Amino acid sequence: MEVSNLELINLKVVSYGAKLLPVVKKRTNEEIKFLYEFGFREFGENRLSDFNIHKTFYKDVDYHFIAPIQSRKLKEILKNFKYIHTISRKKEIDILEKQDTNCNTFIQVNIDNDPKKNGVPKNEVFNFYEYCIEKKINAVGLMTIPDINSEPGTVFSEMRQINEKLIMDYGFKGELSMGMSNDYEIALDYGATIVRIGSKLFK
Repeated sequence: MEVSNLELINLKVVSYGAKLLPVVKKRTNEEIKFLYEFGFREFGENRLSDFNIHKTFYKDVDYHFIAPIQSRKLKEILKNFKYIHTISRKKEIDILEKQDTNCNTFIQVNIDNDPKKNGVPKNEVFNFYEYCIEKKINAVGLMTIPDINSEPGTVFSEMRQINEKLIMDYGFKGELSMGMSNDYEIALDYGATIVRIGSKLFK
């Protein structure tokens, strides 16, 4: 029997003790049915409009918000998502502080200092995490998206070093959300605990 792309990728991810997070942006409920039937109960979403379609059918799934945040939509995201991977501004922390939420947050790190990308600059991550602690925000991990021109191994190695220092100095939980369809295998080698894969699952 032919082994599916999904099975092969999931086997690889699980062999590292990591989690595969299927990214279901722009997909219909029918298109993502095979993921649900495989047993996945966590999906990554980029848009509230897609989430509103998917949640009507997949009600027992925990949803991860993995796109840049518009502050005016943050309250709605908090009500509906179990995880947010893209916290990067103190303004967002201030909004989070005022909400009654069990949402788990990841700090997005702009590891390449790319001016076109959201994220906390790498030299400000520790101050930003201290602000989360001060405001009693449950930051459970770090997330990054390497610049297309960067060497993924170098980026992921830097992320691992920052993560390990946070664990050592603060008792940080230390989830690492990094790696997508084109570089997830490299990310796993550098300690990713969550890889966010979309297009490769649908081939």
